[in-house]
Amino acid sequence: MKKNLLTLGLALAAGLSFTACNKTPEFVLAEKGPDMFIQSCSEAAEMGSDIKFAVKVIDTDYDLSTLKVKLFFDETEVNALTIRTKENGVYEGTIQVPLLKDVPNGTAQVAFVSQNVGQAITADTLDVAVSRPNPETVTLVGKDNKEYTMKRTADYKYELTANLPKKFSVLAHVPTKDGEPIVLGWADEKLTVGADYIPFSVSHDAEYTVSLDLMSLSAAPFDGTVTVVSELSEGAPVEYLDLKQGIGIQFKNIPDVKDWNLDRDFFKVNAEGIVVFNAVDGRYSFKADFKNAFIRVEPVDAENQPLTLKENGEGALWMIGGGFGKPSVGPSWNTTEGAYACAQLTPKVYQITFNVGSQLAEGFSLKFFHQKGWGGEFKSYAKVNDNTGVFVVKDSGNIEIASGKSAAEGRAYSFSVDLTAGIASPVLTIREVEAKGGKALDIFVNGVKADKISNTIYKVKAVKMTKGQEITFEGIDTPEKWWVDPDHYAIEGGKLKFNAIDGFYSIELNLDEKFVTTRRVKENGKNATFKEDGVVVLMGWGIGHPYNAKQIAWDNGALLTLAEIEPNKFQFTGRFASVDSKTMGDRFGLNVNDGISFKLFGQSGWGDEMGTDYTIGAEAAALGFVNAGNIECGPSKKHSDRVCGLKEGVTYVMTFTFKDKTLNGNKFTMAFDCHEVK
Repeated sequence: MKKNLLTLGLALAAGLSFTACNKTPEFVLAEKGPDMFIQSCSEAAEMGSDIKFAVKVIDTDYDLSTLKVKLFFDETEVNALTIRTKENGVYEGTIQVPLLKDVPNGTAQVAFVSQNVGQAITADTLDVAVSRPNPETVTLVGKDNKEYTMKRTADYKYELTANLPKKFSVLAHVPTKDGEPIVLGWADEKLTVGADYIPFSVSHDAEYTVSLDLMSLSAAPFDGTVTVVSELSEGAPVEYLDLKQGIGIQFKNIPDVKDWNLDRDFFKVNAEGIVVFNAVDGRYSFKADFKNAFIRVEPVDAENQPLTLKENGEGALWMIGGGFGKPSVGPSWNTTEGAYACAQLTPKVYQITFNVGSQLAEGFSLKFFHQKGWGGEFKSYAKVNDNTGVFVVKDSGNIEIASGKSAAEGRAYSFSVDLTAGIASPVLTIREVEAKGGKALDIFVNGVKADKISNTIYKVKAVKMTKGQEITFEGIDTPEKWWVDPDHYAIEGGKLKFNAIDGFYSIELNLDEKFVTTRRVKENGKNATFKEDGVVVLMGWGIGHPYNAKQIAWDNGALLTLAEIEPNKFQFTGRFASVDSKTMGDRFGLNVNDGISFKLFGQSGWGDEMGTDYTIGAEAAALGFVNAGNIECGPSKKHSDRVCGLKEGVTYVMTFTFKDKTLNGNKFTMAFDCHEVK
């Protein structure tokens, strides 16, 4: 055979390309091969179509045997056929040009080899220009013979966007220059001539896009996710969407949404990296909190009002309580910002999940309600499946940690209520699951890594501190510009030193407002108490942290332990601003109804507390502080004539001195005073 081959050097699937050969017969004789005349042969062909040929074969000395036709790309045989030649004559046929992945246009070689029974052969080669089909349109034909037109979006690339079923099986009919379409199906993970239907599939019947690539022989989607577009943005943080379970959501204005604290009950991220809606079909409100990277989801009706629970278990289930929240602990027993919707994962089965520590505080109490507010509530359950063994359902229906038990640190708890038998027969199931959250920063306090509580709050739950110890912060910008309270800390020689007595403390860092909250805790990070640890907690009106616009009030979720600067002596320091202030350190102000009114407690929340026989020092009395059960200063609802002598913009330090830390029943006493810092 004559091998006058022109190598193009273009990659085939295994490094192939086309070659060229001149149309010059070459005879290879054992004795003498048949006389062979190529009467016709296609000069050009498209991949996936056929090369047509007619060859006359004559032998007057020997009987004929075979005519072999071979197709070569770059000296590599890519197709072949054999024709039996029993008598002299003209033999017609076709040989298919294979449609191979990533092979560009070029020249192929067709070799004809005629052989007689005497084993002698005659060979000839022809060049054929081969091109990849690249028509303007491709037609998809379904099993019902319905046709769909795909349009070319770029060379060899085609798309169709239409309302399609989630299972969409078609054959692709690709037009060719000779009029015979190439019919492509799907086999071995690629488009293949003559194969079975292409099994496009997505999550839902919907308008979506299918695509083909005739160069890479790829197609999509297979097991794809239909998506809707969310318009949430910082300028428009609330929207209402009609959603189907399993549908994907494109948050076009939140490019880093996968790093947000996505609510694991309402959302999941699939293998494609798409955020998928996890609850049942319905209408929902989305409220984006860009500061804390969280999206609060609530089921709503056609008028965008929160759904309520129906007698048959349909609608919505809500949780209200204390010491819990998403993405972090929220206001206790609050029916607006403190009420959270459960995700209905299957009809009449509801679930809500919280991470221990960041979303479930020590001493939490949870309760399921029929609505976002007071009214119908669950006080008992037909059955309780507590797979954790650490919870108890009180007679009130409140769900709490059982006496002597503790929550699993670093884990999460999932609470599920099955109402398939109606709201009169609820089944509660509690499971311990993996804690999940958004991407966390590497932040350290004195070498101890902080846990992510929310997107803006990080916390070291317990670190041993000693008085006079230097404090270091790593992983936060310009920590020297942050605000730290002047009771737990002092600056000495240009360095930040710890000012309170030795012990274990939690350090909470607010990345948004750049301030530090320090609390005395037990070695395991749990809340410390007066009875066991000598810790004093402050709650009341007219006092805030880190400024008075954030009043501590009577919410134990805002737990603030006083700094014990020396044994049995506690203090709290701040400037006075009569009106609400957001200036760091303006921690005293006058509540509109109660002036200043606060009390000391022996734990987070109600229980041990100061009695009424405490003393008020002369300086505090001169400033207007009185013993009214609570320590009070300034006008209130009951005492409008009281005067507060604190001066605008002046810093004061309150001191609380204990003779010892004993309790009389559940009461303790101390001496209180307050003076101006010169």
